[in-house]
Amino acid sequence: MTKPLHRRSTTRSLWLLAMIATFLVCLPGLAAAQIFKICGDVDDNDQVTVTDGVQVLRAAAGLSSDCTDAVCDVDVNGTIGVTDGVIILRKAAGLQITQNCIPDEGNINQQVAYILQFSQPLVSAVLPTIIQHRNETVDNDFTCDNGEDGIYSVVVTDGQQDNSFSDCLIDNALITGDAENANDDPILAIELGDARNDDTISFEGTNGSGLLGINIEGGIKYSGRLDAAPFFERFDETSDFLLVVQNLQVAATGYPLGGSLSYEFNEDSGVPGVRRAQVFFDGSNLARVLVFFDDGSFKNYRFELLFLNFL
Repeated sequence: MTKPLHRRSTTRSLWLLAMIATFLVCLPGLAAAQIFKICGDVDDNDQVTVTDGVQVLRAAAGLSSDCTDAVCDVDVNGTIGVTDGVIILRKAAGLQITQNCIPDEGNINQQVAYILQFSQPLVSAVLPTIIQHRNETVDNDFTCDNGEDGIYSVVVTDGQQDNSFSDCLIDNALITGDAENANDDPILAIELGDARNDDTISFEGTNGSGLLGINIEGGIKYSGRLDAAPFFERFDETSDFLLVVQNLQVAATGYPLGGSLSYEFNEDSGVPGVRRAQVFFDGSNLARVLVFFDDGSFKNYRFELLFLNFL
């Protein structure tokens, strides 16, 4: 007697689940893959198979696995979960999926990388410092990482803060300049330097405009346009470009919670072949980077914010 079709389907599904459960418990760990070419390829063998899906499910279950966030957080929600494992298993089976992870696409343009790395203190040091002290109601000076040699000054007039950085060292960034109306819509005229060399990059509100600040839980969301002027010995042909701040959610501490920075280059910016680089933040240590080229193509990268490395 032939079994009904739905019973055979159920039996097959239960068998597959049992096999996956067995793999979850028994599958040995593989060598960790740090850079990947194919989204979901955990073992870095240039193809996505059930083995990769099992590795992700092991990570989701808290078992030993070769997963890293860059490879296994396929839906890019900040955690490795069962959903990621299911997506990869569907991909292994050739089924339709939605994936948001960013595969490695080779080495990023070194000039673009340097610009992004050098300007990162704007969102990791300058804006967080402004937010940290935006509720000050009297004039005050605060020392920076270099002690009395570096000062962040708060000057309050009729409730408005007009603040300034004076050789303020935060990590390796040496910050100088002003933040007018800092507790509302800051008008920036800021120069970032590197304590290890003579390179600098300055940011100033386009036509004297401020960054529009909107209060959010735990910080402020900024939007606006900044004129950027780099002076790099390493890339001496780099010239002015536009930095567009788009719904950048900044907290007093930690990485930006959301939003993006868009680096807009033109033919006078001295960045050959590159039209735009856009950095997307999600509150984690890894930012997503899209680089758009003059020929209309683009490439994806991941930017590790803690050490300013491209993975």
